[in-house]
Amino acid sequence: MMNVMQLRPFRPDDAVKILSWCKDKHAFRLWSADRYKDFPARPEEMQKQYDGDNMYPLTAVVDDVVIGHILMRYPSEDKTVICFGFVIVDDSKRGKGYGRQMLCLAIDYARRELVALEMTGKNTCAMNSRQSRMPPLSTFPT
Repeated sequence: MMNVMQLRPFRPDDAVKILSWCKDKHAFRLWSADRYKDFPARPEEMQKQYDGDNMYPLTAVVDDVVIGHILMRYPSEDKTVICFGFVIVDDSKRGKGYGRQMLCLAIDYARRELVALEMTGKNTCAMNSRQSRMPPLSTFPT
């Protein structure tokens, strides 16, 4: 049986593991885009980064083991664009395609859960168009 990557909501207890993947200040700054004041960051600082209703931090797991992290956020109040950031994969798992898989899963999640066209019951053309462009939420064998 193949292992499957899944995304789940970030939990505060994920922070220690995720932050441990940044082994030096340079890697930390690349990952965090200088959003944190000090290296190494503390788990509570990571949680504070995600305060707000425009943030969607997700954790990638395989067999209940945390292997990656990605943040989706709306950069503006009109919520028409989603940005991806804070993308990181466990350094012992890099080079195996997990980052690509995680991004694909996040895009599927964003399409299904976050990006919705405003539609009325009379606008069946828009409804059909939206449904035809939206792939189902998928998982990837590992």
